[in-house]
Amino acid sequence: MIIALITLIILILINAFFAASEIALIGLNDNKVKKQANDGNKKAILLNNLISEPSRFLSTIQVGITLAGFLASAFAADFFAGPLAALLTDLGVPFSASVLETVALVAITLILSYFTLVFGELVPKQLALQKAESISNVVAGPLTILFKITLPVVKLLTFSTNSVVRLFGIDPNARNDEASEEDIRMLVELGGEKGNIQQAESMMIKNIFELDDTRVTSISTHRTDIAAIPLDAGLDEVISIVNQEKYTRFPVYDGDIDNITGILRSKDLLELMEGSGQKEFDLSKLCHEPFFTSESRSIDLLLRDMQKNNAHIAIILDEYGGTEGLVTIEDIIEEVVGEILSEHNNTDKEERIQKISSGEYRIKGTIHLLDVEDFFEKELPVEEYETLNGFMIDQLGYFPETGEQPELTYNNLHFKVEHSGDRPIETVLVSVVDGEK
Repeated sequence: MIIALITLIILILINAFFAASEIALIGLNDNKVKKQANDGNKKAILLNNLISEPSRFLSTIQVGITLAGFLASAFAADFFAGPLAALLTDLGVPFSASVLETVALVAITLILSYFTLVFGELVPKQLALQKAESISNVVAGPLTILFKITLPVVKLLTFSTNSVVRLFGIDPNARNDEASEEDIRMLVELGGEKGNIQQAESMMIKNIFELDDTRVTSISTHRTDIAAIPLDAGLDEVISIVNQEKYTRFPVYDGDIDNITGILRSKDLLELMEGSGQKEFDLSKLCHEPFFTSESRSIDLLLRDMQKNNAHIAIILDEYGGTEGLVTIEDIIEEVVGEILSEHNNTDKEERIQKISSGEYRIKGTIHLLDVEDFFEKELPVEEYETLNGFMIDQLGYFPETGEQPELTYNNLHFKVEHSGDRPIETVLVSVVDGEK
């Protein structure tokens, strides 16, 4: 009886070994195992051989589980059903011997099933989910040996399994290693919930996926706000513009802003001033070739284009070939990591939104409507309009004439045109209707 009990425990442990092996091998990162195998890791080589053909190692494991379960049932029935039936007879249970033997067999089967499920299946599988790599390294050797021993049976099972699977139009050896955007987003959210990924990191990863859905015009500097230099400007004028605007690169245009011919780097101007070339100044000789893109280009494609062409500024052209605006590498980076403030662009933002009294602000018409939404924390139709200018004109239904000051209210924000001209709206007075900001 003691030997039978020990044998039964061993068979349950064997079942646990195979159950844990199955889950551990399935949970492995195939690419990581392959890399370790290429680096000469012996355990990884064995694992790579096993998982390269899933049907092979699954058949090997199933052979082990089936044999362990079959032998456990046989041992339990032979060694425990009879004694239990005799015990029931001694206790005076009023049934025939054949009925008591059947009852004893069912009871032994249920008890065995319980212990097999808990200790031979559920517990080892749960451990394998948590320690897939460690358990895989332990079972790699024994499974390889078992595979070689049971090779004829495994080949028969593998052939039979693959043949049936192919009837459903599925390649049994195919593996779906592609990770979709949705899969990665879900992993990022899960990592954030568990604390493995910080909130800032999670936000950056999500922002990266938004790049292909965002057009360059949504982050660009409008043509009316471009700090550009005329091609015929003298040295003093160029120095004055560079000192005033504080940028590192400036578009250079010939005639008007729709004809940008080059890009001036402040660094090149500084080198010229330090040298001896100030007497004969020719701006065109300092200019670099401009990089152009279309207004329909997505941010992710533009970023690749700019990297390929070593461009820090892209001039955005509209459908007629005119200048729509410009976008910089910094603008694109800010879409991923958030706004990068410096003493210069922070001042520029303050100039775009100026507080003139309690709850009232003067805002440039060319500011992005998204900036207005962020500042007032009020929902605005940012998907429909890029600038405050476009929003005002569409809401009013016409272009305000010079000196005209029409007003409108939207989502508890009161808008009043302060100055209009060729732009056509230069500044707008905005106040919060339901309280002070």
